[in-house]
Amino acid sequence: MKSKLERLKFKIPPRRFIEGRPLFIKDDIYAQTERDLHTGFIVRLKTFFRRFPRLYSFIFYVLAPALFLGKPPRSIFKYVSSSGLVAEIGSGSRRLHPEIINVDIHPWNEVDVLADAQDLPFNDESLDGIVSAWVLEHLENPLQGIREMKRVLKSGGYLYLATNFLMPFHPSPHDYSRWTAEGLRFLFSDMEIVEVKPIIGPTSAFLFIAQEWLSLLLSFNVRILKDIIWMFLVIVTFPIKLLDLILIRYRGAEYISCGFYVIARKK
Repeated sequence: MKSKLERLKFKIPPRRFIEGRPLFIKDDIYAQTERDLHTGFIVRLKTFFRRFPRLYSFIFYVLAPALFLGKPPRSIFKYVSSSGLVAEIGSGSRRLHPEIINVDIHPWNEVDVLADAQDLPFNDESLDGIVSAWVLEHLENPLQGIREMKRVLKSGGYLYLATNFLMPFHPSPHDYSRWTAEGLRFLFSDMEIVEVKPIIGPTSAFLFIAQEWLSLLLSFNVRILKDIIWMFLVIVTFPIKLLDLILIRYRGAEYISCGFYVIARKK
């Protein structure tokens, strides 16, 4: 990993280093982000469990309503050699692949570069591949984030992006936007689109909304009670998501799917 970091070309020098990792975020923005990650019960809970990537992955992939059925983020390496420079923008606390460069705004243990997805520190056309999974909806300016990813991607390089469509509000620490399959095709119309398909199906979308609705109904407007009921419903209803093994293949599934992935090649 060190050799790959040394191969990276930055357009600006880092502001400082945190535990040996370059920081390219303004101090006031970085401080605000750190405060935001500890605001609200559910956000604090997510932040706590992310310190334990394996446990967080178990909760995220097994107990959560989302059943991931499309091509996963690591499939970027079917299109890009592992010897190339591949970065995950908004990596979180886990590393998808031993050869990937992790970029995030929070100094999780596995993060290599601390930077904002809306202002990437890399030179133009410096990366062979980019992964961005479940990040776009959390960007204050998602179009700027997309422009930055396209800017730093080499001609002929590949991008993998996954984002939500039918999904309740879920701050981490913020939540701004949703995207249809048609919207994603338009967003990447200047690239060669390999595919745009559902990655989380209609049953998952139904479960996410039903759990929020039921916990709201039964909470009697008590916030902590709503959070407790919501966690209980998540645990007892998660097997229902297995219906998506069938439904995600149906015509029209993309009209009510929970999320999509895009694989595109820069011309």
